[in-house]
Amino acid sequence: MPTVSIKSDASEADVVTAIKTGLGSGYDVEPKDGDREVITVQKGTLTTAHVKLERTPAGTKAHVHGGGLIIGRLVNELGIANKVAKAIKSSSLSE
Repeated sequence: MPTVSIKSDASEADVVTAIKTGLGSGYDVEPKDGDREVITVQKGTLTTAHVKLERTPAGTKAHVHGGGLIIGRLVNELGIANKVAKAIKSSSLSE
């Protein structure tokens, strides 16, 4: 699971925008329904990643992990989760 340090004042909306900008229009990037500080990234039905924002006194971390069941989760960890983490790292939010 990739973890990216981001600016502590970055909002969930800022992170969504950074991911959308980094990945392009082929991805659906939305806050998870009813769950604050969790963002879901999808490309099709089986390609999914989740970004959980962890706010601490030392700063904010974005934990990115692949979604799915067993084999699909492993594939998503190596694929889309890494792409999402790179999109966040390359944005102005990354420290």
